Amino acid sequence: MPPDLTPTRTRILSAALQLGSGATLRTIAQKLGLTHEAVRQQAKILRDLGYLEPAATRFAPLTLTERARTSLGVGIPIYGQIAAGRPILAEQAPDHTTPSLDALLGVREGDFLLEVRGDSMTGIGVMNGDWVLVRPATTVTDGEVAVVLVPGENTATLKRLYHFGDDVVLMSENPDMPRMTFPAADVQVQGRMVARFGHAAPRVSARR
Repeated sequence: MPPDLTPTRTRILSAALQLGSGATLRTIAQKLGLTHEAVRQQAKILRDLGYLEPAATRFAPLTLTERARTSLGVGIPIYGQIAAGRPILAEQAPDHTTPSLDALLGVREGDFLLEVRGDSMTGIGVMNGDWVLVRPATTVTDGEVAVVLVPGENTATLKRLYHFGDDVVLMSENPDMPRMTFPAADVQVQGRMVARFGHAAPRVSARR
């Protein structure tokens, strides 16, 4: 936490985040058990420090800046990288978080980001270096783009998934990349892609 964010200022920012459009000096004072004047003075300091947006009117709600959101750790967990070519290690612990993109992407609790490495999914606009938003799931519908743990290794890949009898086929969106076939019992689905953003315009799955 930055040194200029004292415990009281941090509490005020956290309360403003929770209250949203209802985060006035009065409601925050009531929520935290502080006086109206104490919150007013701290809000002025937080604006001067760049943690709160300038107030349009005297009674305008307290609105956090991206600096404040980043300082509070608000954002989507980033779980490393995901292969869209040859499989790579699937990280299990978040590395860091983005500034808040929740409202923009329609993020749900549990969703996480992966950075794409490889060019096997370029046919649907998923380019090397893009980010994909993943919704945890243990099963997906045939044809959905899934994060799949490759059998026999602690590696994961991003592919379209199809069931054929007792097998699962992982299909690339690049004609130069071969399909991968595994026994269905050995395939572990970790989630499905619901959005992509990066080099080209964002592409969001119709299913939410």
